[in-house]
Amino acid sequence: MEETKTLPVKKIGDATYIFKHTIVTRIMHGLHLISMIMLILTGFYIYAPATFRIFPDMDVARYIHFIFMYIIGWAMIYKTYYTIVTGEIKELIFRWRDLLELPALIKYYLYGIFVGAPKKDYGKYNPGQRLIYSMWPVLLLAQGITGIAMYFTQRWSAFNNIFGGLQNIKFIHFIICWIFAITVVAHFYLGSTGPKVLDFYKSVITGWEKHGEKK
Repeated sequence: MEETKTLPVKKIGDATYIFKHTIVTRIMHGLHLISMIMLILTGFYIYAPATFRIFPDMDVARYIHFIFMYIIGWAMIYKTYYTIVTGEIKELIFRWRDLLELPALIKYYLYGIFVGAPKKDYGKYNPGQRLIYSMWPVLLLAQGITGIAMYFTQRWSAFNNIFGGLQNIKFIHFIICWIFAITVVAHFYLGSTGPKVLDFYKSVITGWEKHGEKK
């Protein structure tokens, strides 16, 4: 496991800054986040336009939905290629020992962080991050396939029938959407748990993650 001490480090005052995110990673993260938010919002509108009145009409919502579907798809393909050629994929893949570490990590973020408990150094990514980064590409692929099957119902009728019909495909698509929505909200919360509330958010812009100062 890579420890943070092997990463580039600089000191500014009492704070230690560790370089964790390359420019490519930061750009891909931004594209991914914006695309995910827009896909969730447009998806909710397409599912229940009378309830989620956030777009002018169905055509606009679907058009935006397709645009960001392509953006997030190509971003994911390029990020996967990038992590393989740079070797970063070894740090991102969820492993068996990460599963064993998850209960302690969850306990820390739900309780320990509020009582000043020490945070374990997991290296560049903690087990929760590796779980999300390993799970999202699989879910994105499933979401893309079910989305296409829902749009081209006639061409994909045989595929839909394998899963019990169009309604089951819609249900799978809907459940995955909620998984994305929940993990995005969790991502925003975890992004606020740095030494100061905005520090982790700043790190995805600058690449340097701040350590060593209290909130």
